[in-house]
Amino acid sequence: MGTKKLEILSGDKVQRLKDRKYLKWISEQNCLLCLTNPCQAHHLTFAMPRGFSQKTGDQWAVPICSTHHHQLHTCGKGEKQFWKDLDIDAESIACTLYQHHLDQKKSLAFFVDDTILWHKIYNNLVPKLKKNIDFLVQPKL
Repeated sequence: MGTKKLEILSGDKVQRLKDRKYLKWISEQNCLLCLTNPCQAHHLTFAMPRGFSQKTGDQWAVPICSTHHHQLHTCGKGEKQFWKDLDIDAESIACTLYQHHLDQKKSLAFFVDDTILWHKIYNNLVPKLKKNIDFLVQPKL
């Protein structure tokens, strides 16, 4: 997994990055599970150690639509198992998204082409999503 790539060490502690612009950019991306927009920035709770009532750093946020965000939190099996059942490596995706965002900030180009992001993330997700379509479109009661 790409976990170690995003850990920013400060002494013996892993930093929890806070970046409002990054969270706004994440919310502008397509949902990882249904490819729709708008989205919410979901912080992966298992990506780094955290204290009571603490979120992980913003570098561990992934785009999820409100329907799937609710489904993730109410599925009853825990977040790590949720992603595992879908065969999606959410930590790796978070690393890719954050690195892409950093690369965009460094780029001097006026127009940034997100087709690279589609090739790195979304094209690999489509077969996994098709395999789990029944779970992903469960009606809400």
